[in-house]
Amino acid sequence: MNRFNVLIFVSLCFVTVGNASPDEDLDRPFGLPGTLFTETKSIVIKDGRTVDVEAGTFLVAEDRQHGASPVIELPFYRLKSTADKPAAPVFLLAGGPGSSWIDRFENIENFKEVQLYQEVSDVIIFDQRGAGHARPKLVCNQRHSLPLDEQLDISDISIKLVEMSGECRKKLQDSGVNLSKYNTVENLLDVLELRSALGYKKISLVGGSYGSHLALALMRAAPESVESAILYGIEGPDHTWDIPSLRFDTYHRIAQHLVEKGITRQIKTRGIIDMLEASVNRLDTQPVMMEVKRGTQEYKVLVDGNSLRLLAGFQAGRKSKITVWPEFISDIYNGNYELLAQGALAVRQLRLKKPMAYMMDCASGVTADRMKRISNDPATEILGDINFEYRDICKAWEAADLGDDFRDNVTSAIRTLIVHGTWDTSTPIENAREVVSNLSNGHLIEVETGNHGALYNLYESWEPMQDKVKRFLRGNSVSFPESIKLPSLVPEPDQNVRSTQKQL
Repeated sequence: MNRFNVLIFVSLCFVTVGNASPDEDLDRPFGLPGTLFTETKSIVIKDGRTVDVEAGTFLVAEDRQHGASPVIELPFYRLKSTADKPAAPVFLLAGGPGSSWIDRFENIENFKEVQLYQEVSDVIIFDQRGAGHARPKLVCNQRHSLPLDEQLDISDISIKLVEMSGECRKKLQDSGVNLSKYNTVENLLDVLELRSALGYKKISLVGGSYGSHLALALMRAAPESVESAILYGIEGPDHTWDIPSLRFDTYHRIAQHLVEKGITRQIKTRGIIDMLEASVNRLDTQPVMMEVKRGTQEYKVLVDGNSLRLLAGFQAGRKSKITVWPEFISDIYNGNYELLAQGALAVRQLRLKKPMAYMMDCASGVTADRMKRISNDPATEILGDINFEYRDICKAWEAADLGDDFRDNVTSAIRTLIVHGTWDTSTPIENAREVVSNLSNGHLIEVETGNHGALYNLYESWEPMQDKVKRFLRGNSVSFPESIKLPSLVPEPDQNVRSTQKQL
């Protein structure tokens, strides 16, 4: 699942043109693998309430093949169950790769999720090796700005990202970090060792996006240790590289729904996708120089077809701001490039994501069959090479490929609930359909108009979901529907308020 678009979105909100910040010192923990420290800690949730947790750190070997290996410190919280007879503990697996469940815990929505699982079992949240508050803290602070007055060439982005990646990799390796050990196999072994250190035999897994990728690897590697799994935003073993046409199909589904609801008068007469294709083709041959103001600074930036390719799905399917994407495309089609110009400025400000994310994704890799399918995909003409980051940068990170055996579909009899949204622009619904076909005890709920966090969509909007999940985690037989249609958040045509220009 390519993450460059996530960086684009962040950059759209916080564009900074300037020098890089200095590198942080690498903080190495000391101790023996298997060492566990715990204390009671008070955590303040963002709604103001305070909750006490068992907070700890767990040491694992960075390189399990060498006895004298340096250690990695994994921070974790354990929240004891409120049930009289707790079921198998729930381990929450963060996505990204590189997201921090320790940080997420303070969010009201995530805290409520933890409370839900506590009614059934103990809940363990932790940060994975190389991510969040784990030590050593792996960071890349390299930055680079591409020329604003030249057409945006994806190969130029790749060249600079490769150069920056090489610099960061060398810094980390010179500091003694064995980057080859930051992959999903080592990650799952960390989970199993933490499980054992906390005194558990079997655990249940809840994970979305990369968290589902890690969960599936765990289910294959140690089926005797996994009681059940709840997965969403599926990234299967061979789904790290994205197929352009599947993403484009998701855009089509969103567009069809929005057009049927009559979002704007212009889009009634010409579909969103037609507008997108026409705009890309026009900007390929007729790029436009635009003035952009950021704070007190003014810039001139060239807007071209590749700028739009990189931003084609800006806010698509985001139900809280449902009109933004169609208005964004409609504005561009009608010659209003203001927001696109801000995006064109943002995508020229290059920065690296977390080293852990590169290493995990690059090690997971892609099969030759999937690569062939991607290379011949017709949607590339409109969306561009959505895997360009992996294609070039993975060579710079020198990640050890985990091989095609790792990328085989997971065959399992573990009780598994998969929840996946039809509007998921990060991991298409086809991922979930492929994964569940090999799970003899698996069930897929397709959430119509659901997004990448479809599990949360159901917690919020489908009243029976929370009770059913609790019974599922207790090991009870539960009947789940095959599909659920979420309440529409699309405003009526006469209530539509233009919001595209307010996003930044």
